Amino acid sequence: MEFCLDTGDLEEIKKVVDLYPIHHFSMNPSIAVRCLKGTGRSFLQNAVMIRDVIGDDAAFYLEVMGDTAEEMMEDARAICKIVKGNTSVKIPACPEGYKAIRLLTKEGIRCSCTAIYDFNQAMLAAEAGAKYAAVYVSRLDNAGGNGLEVVKNIKEAFLKEGITDCKVSAASLKSAIYLEKAALVGADNVTVTLDLLEKMAIHPMTPKTLETFKSDWEGLFGKGVRVANMEM
Repeated sequence: MEFCLDTGDLEEIKKVVDLYPIHHFSMNPSIAVRCLKGTGRSFLQNAVMIRDVIGDDAAFYLEVMGDTAEEMMEDARAICKIVKGNTSVKIPACPEGYKAIRLLTKEGIRCSCTAIYDFNQAMLAAEAGAKYAAVYVSRLDNAGGNGLEVVKNIKEAFLKEGITDCKVSAASLKSAIYLEKAALVGADNVTVTLDLLEKMAIHPMTPKTLETFKSDWEGLFGKGVRVANMEM
């Protein structure tokens, strides 16, 4: 399963690239506004700086604005022209969005369909040519739905229908327990914040175990002795 860091904060991205095996990055308009406020950087300037940090091979998903397919396509072309490398555009799940996905796919621009809340939207996204169908799990749950059930049904339908070129993403996750459940229902990709990533990276028992290992080791070999500096 792919992990996708959902942020536009350059310092957070630098930290994640340094520590974690994350190769997918995304940023929606709301996240961009929060991260860019007060920086003086534009959306595209920030995106280029992020690309420099994550490298050309990392997947980077950037969302378009616009109400019509034509406006979305203009944004998509502008993004891909400026932000080089493995860049995809995020297109909303709506009639104009499906049109934009279909036409952009013909141009060779990779699209992820975002803000999906039900099965039908995902099927239309896949048919239009989207490479990802991103279900907003927590938002759907908060509205009284069952986001993970939607992810499960979409994935099962994709497998049954032989849809292999559109992955199912569980997005808008708010707690670590969602990650395990998303994997179990078949999500190909999950989006995470830095806070969520750090919570899932370590268990409360891990530090205690490491303390025991260190105490036992130092009891025999002494403090500061490691494999690399111990005598043969």
